[in-house]
Formats: sequence, structure tokens, C-alpha cells
Amino acid sequence: MTGGPGHRRGGFVLAEAVVAGTLVLLAVQAAWWATAVQGSVAARVVDGARALDETRLVRHVLGSEARAGKAGLDWEVVGGEMRLRAFRGIGFGCPVQPSAGWGVAVSGHRNPNPDKDSVLVLTLDGVWRPSALVRRSRGSNLGCPDVAGFSPEVWHLDPAPSEPVVGLYFERGAYRLSDGAFRYRQRTRWQPLTSTELAGDSAALSGGSDRVEAYLGAPGPGAQAARRRWTIWGRR
Repeated sequence: MTGGPGHRRGGFVLAEAVVAGTLVLLAVQAAWWATAVQGSVAARVVDGARALDETRLVRHVLGSEARAGKAGLDWEVVGGEMRLRAFRGIGFGCPVQPSAGWGVAVSGHRNPNPDKDSVLVLTLDGVWRPSALVRRSRGSNLGCPDVAGFSPEVWHLDPAPSEPVVGLYFERGAYRLSDGAFRYRQRTRWQPLTSTELAGDSAALSGGSDRVEAYLGAPGPGAQAARRRWTIWGRR
């Protein structure tokens, strides 16, 4: 005789196993889906935060450069590029001067570099005049005030200024938005300052001799897109 209690129990066990396996598969599938969603959301958050940081960088750099120089004289926007004298530091004349060169107390974003820097010198007659920075050396016994962040140096300039007071050292450069990145040009090379995913083909710099207008082509909704377009007015 077949179909006893043992047989029925075996059938129930098989059914329970099938149901349990199905539930496990559904749980795994749900977990995979949740993980995928979380990963997608996290990726969007990270990308958004990076884009926001890079947008702030672009705005900060352009604003700082515009305020450091005089619009129309030290910088202007031409052909989608902000071309400028990029000021990198300052030197104040020291009380004691060497027999050759100009003794200065120097501080800046970086050290002066004779290979690429020039100096805009304010002389005692109140006129700013440019000179090439031929070489620099460590200064000593110049009587410079001991001020944190400043160090004594001797600059050799061409032409040598008469009665110099203050010198601003700078490099010739340019900024632009191209190929998805914010870029800076030294000599002939365009160096990316951000990732190459900052903006699309619509990104651009425009303006003129008195202002910089930047648009990064944000793909987001209106409020977000509006934060990625701005105008910076220069010092006149």
C-alpha cells in the first residue's frame, strides 16, 4: 500500500524546500536591486559634490585673478579666454640695499621664478613699470623687518628700476573652459585644473575688458543651472 504518512511528509518537505528557495531568490534579487539603487544614488551624490566643488574652484580662481589686477590693463577676455598678468607675489624694498640688485622682503603664492616671471615695479615717482626678473638670490643683512611669511631676497631686474619701492611678480597666462575642463595656459600648454567632466560643449568664458562671464552648462533643473552662470566685474 502506498501513499502513507511518510510519503505525504516527504511531499511537504519538497514543497517547503521549493518555497524556501524561491523566497531566498526573491530576497537576494531584492537585495541586489537595493544595492544597485543605493550605488546609483551614491554615485550621483559624489558626482554632484565634485561638480559643485569644481564650480566653486572656477569661480574662486577667476574672481581672485580679476580682483588682483586692473580690468582692461592686467587682464581681459578675448576669444573665450581670460588673458592676464597672473600676479603671484609681492616684494617690499628693504632699508639696506646691496651693491648690485634690489633687496626685497618677498611673500607670495609661490617663489619667484626667473624662467617665467616679470616684475611690475612701483617707483618713488608713483609710476608702475615692468621689468624682467633676470635672477634672484638669498638676501642677508638687508635690514628687512622680521615679518612672518616674508623672506629677504635680492632681485636682479632688466631694466633696473630707479628708486623702486614695491614689486609685484607675475607670469603671463590665460584661462578657458574647453574639452570639459577648466584650463590654464603657461606658455603654449593648456593644463587642466579640474576633471574633464566639468561641463559640456556649452561651457564658455565671455565678457570683455571689464568683466568675465562664465557659463558651465549645468544639466540640472533651473535653480541649479542658474548657480553655474555668473559675471565677475574687475577692478577699474
